[in-house]
Amino acid sequence: MRLKVDLLPRGSYPDVVVLVDVLRGTTNAPILLEAGAKHVYLTPSLKTARQYAQDHNLLLVGERDGMPLEGSNYPASPAELRNRTLDRDVMYMAQSTPQALRNLSEAKHVLLGSFYNARAVVKKAVELAAEEIAIVCTGQDGNETLEDTVCAGFLARRIEKLREVQLLDAARMAMALVRAFPDVQEALLQSSTGQQLQKLRLYEDIAVSSLISQTDRVPKLLDVKLSEDTPVYRFK
Repeated sequence: MRLKVDLLPRGSYPDVVVLVDVLRGTTNAPILLEAGAKHVYLTPSLKTARQYAQDHNLLLVGERDGMPLEGSNYPASPAELRNRTLDRDVMYMAQSTPQALRNLSEAKHVLLGSFYNARAVVKKAVELAAEEIAIVCTGQDGNETLEDTVCAGFLARRIEKLREVQLLDAARMAMALVRAFPDVQEALLQSSTGQQLQKLRLYEDIAVSSLISQTDRVPKLLDVKLSEDTPVYRFK
């Protein structure tokens, strides 16, 4: 079985994809499920997110450039969300995650992974995979990010311990980078996204995003609907 890492979404993905957006998209998604949401919806359009949430009685959780969205029920803060109990499904308005999902339409299975659900997402990916696991980093604004690359390498190392795999070069590179950051929180702090969150004094968000294997929830893409030609992705 092949194990590949893409530092940005590209190419085709025939089998299992683990999408990684550590700060904070794929960290928040399993937290929202653990907090009580049965489904989490994502879409790249703010207008669609607000309208879809209103039409379907969803809680709206989101941010733009690290700041809470106007009119949202909760900010996209893992430190805050992990202490909440939710009674409805959630429209989660992240920036990078739904944009990356546009590139994964051919994949049989799409999972959302992070440090926070590392053990569970690795186990699920290995169970589902027939020929390939692709760990895909969302990046930010078309650029690779340190935190996603280190997380991809961390997950790849765990997959390699569970199943014999053919490692492609980017996977080897990401795994090597993990050795430079034995404390993964340091990678998050040094990343450009982490520095932006520090300027906003969101230190707890970085701390929570660096916690390892805190939940067994693995958001899995169920279907994609169109709302005025904009995709809405439903995870469970």
